[in-house]
Amino acid sequence: MAPKLSKNEKQELILTHLRSTGTCHTLKDLEKSLPGMASIAGIQVKEYIQALLDEDKLRVEKIGSGNWYWCFGSDEKHERERQLDRVKMEVEKARKSCSDAEAALAAESTCRQQEADDASCDGEREILAMKKAEMEAEVKRLRAVQKSDSSKSVRQLQQELAEFRKQAMQWTDNVYILEEYIRRLAGGDRQIVAEVQRECYGDEYVDGEGLREL
Repeated sequence: MAPKLSKNEKQELILTHLRSTGTCHTLKDLEKSLPGMASIAGIQVKEYIQALLDEDKLRVEKIGSGNWYWCFGSDEKHERERQLDRVKMEVEKARKSCSDAEAALAAESTCRQQEADDASCDGEREILAMKKAEMEAEVKRLRAVQKSDSSKSVRQLQQELAEFRKQAMQWTDNVYILEEYIRRLAGGDRQIVAEVQRECYGDEYVDGEGLREL
C-alpha cells in the first residue's frame, strides 16, 4: 500500500503539475485532473486551491466570465535570486570576519614575540596564548563557513537559477500563446487585450509591448 501523503505533499504535487503544464486552468479543469494527480477527492480540490491562493503559491485572474488559475516559475525564480543574494552577503561577511581575525592574530603574535624574552611578561604571554588559541579556533570556524557557503550553497543556487531562467523562457512562450488566445476572444480589440495584459502582468507590463522581456 502506498504511503499516505500529507497535506503539504499534496500541495506540492498540485504545484508541480501546474508548473509542468505551463498554462492556465479553470476550476472545472482542475477538478478533473487534480484528484488523480494529487491523491485528493474531487470535493477537496476547491479547498486545496484556496489554501494555495492564501499562501501566495498560486495565482488567479478573472478572464471573461470565469477564473483562471496558474503557477509559473517566475515567482519562485525571483525568490531564488533573493536567496542567492542573501548567501553572497553572508559569504562576504564571513570573509571580512576571517580577514579581521587573521589581522588581529598577526598583531597579537607580533606582540607576543617581542615580549618573549621579558620575564615580567609571563602572565601576559599566557593570556595572549589563550587569545591566540581562541582566535585560531574562530578563524578555522569562519573558513569552514566560507568554504561551505562559497563552494557549495552559492554554486548550487547558481545552477538552480540557470535552470529557472530556462524554465522562465518556456513559460514566457506559454504566456504569448495565451495572449494570442485572448486576442481571438477579444475579436482583435487591442484596447481590451491591453487592459487584460495590464491587469495580469502588473509591474511586468510595458505599454505598447505587453510582458516585459527577461
